[in-house]
Amino acid sequence: MYIKSLTLKNFRNYKEQVLEFDPMTNIFCGMNAQGKTNLLEALYLFSMGKSFRTAQDADLIRFGEEYTKASLLFCDRNREHTLEIIILRNKKKQIKINGLTISRLSELVGTLHVVLFYPEELGLVKGGPNLRRRFMDVALSQLRPAYYYTLGRYQRVVEQRNKLIKRIRLSGNRSLTDTMFVWNEKLADYGMELVQYRIAFMERLTKLAQKAHFEASGEKLELFYRPRFAQKEDFLKKLENSLEREIEQGYTLYGPHREDFEIFINEKEARLFGSQGQQRSAVLSLKLAQADLLFEEYNEYPVLLLDDIMSELDGTRRTYLAGKIPDKQVFITCTEIDALLGQGRVFTVQDGQAEPEQSYGK
Repeated sequence: MYIKSLTLKNFRNYKEQVLEFDPMTNIFCGMNAQGKTNLLEALYLFSMGKSFRTAQDADLIRFGEEYTKASLLFCDRNREHTLEIIILRNKKKQIKINGLTISRLSELVGTLHVVLFYPEELGLVKGGPNLRRRFMDVALSQLRPAYYYTLGRYQRVVEQRNKLIKRIRLSGNRSLTDTMFVWNEKLADYGMELVQYRIAFMERLTKLAQKAHFEASGEKLELFYRPRFAQKEDFLKKLENSLEREIEQGYTLYGPHREDFEIFINEKEARLFGSQGQQRSAVLSLKLAQADLLFEEYNEYPVLLLDDIMSELDGTRRTYLAGKIPDKQVFITCTEIDALLGQGRVFTVQDGQAEPEQSYGK
């Protein structure tokens, strides 16, 4: 799988831009705050239908403009595909796949496979549970688009259930709890479906991450996902018994939206006892395992997006990562070119313009 071209209009600091890419390595090189990461953000948008930097689609629209339009041409093992996304202020975004408008974002997810490395994710090990949940959700959504659909339904139930909890809390009307069983049933149904997806995913991911981590560092990596509930009945019972506490807190306290997984290196919890180098190796291993898992599933590698990640790794880990990318399409942002990157194409980025230079290393 590889991206052939990208066309932007009014996207972030890009007024108009058309880029054609190398099927292997592409480097966006320039000083900070010139628009390098904006290009990766645009590419990622076609994978998940949303940015990895903001929850507000309107943030992607160039200042002073009313809309942004992005188009992309990519190839998988079967054919060429076109994707188009138009975002207007205060309106629902429009998405087309091969010229046909889709009605749900879940129809886009899983079309273009992308694995993103960016500096904030180096906190995946030592950061809060939300970072690890997000990793699971994004990786699983690309692997199993049905997971993304179920996740959306689950999140809407959590939102509605939270509204009811807050209403009971503010009004003091306990008779409203009579309708809670409806939301509990839906939460348990969708929640247990998510748990089953996660269990299967983490089993496969762990094997690939262990292999990658041992190759990179010679150390033993273990991942432990321990869902709180094994059966729907257990989940329902916990929801029923915890309602008063939830009313006090004002939100839903239990379910997959509150779960986490643990990362161990050499039988010690990496979050507490791992060095910075060990933690970064673990993140690198998780990301490479995510890419390998997509290859196992679809028999083609995803596109890799590396946002200034080479400068965040030491020499050993840079060398290891560079050795894993020659047979994959990769987009890299940097302030200066690393000799480890081999052959590819360079784009000089300055003030919202990306100018292609001659290919290097050939």
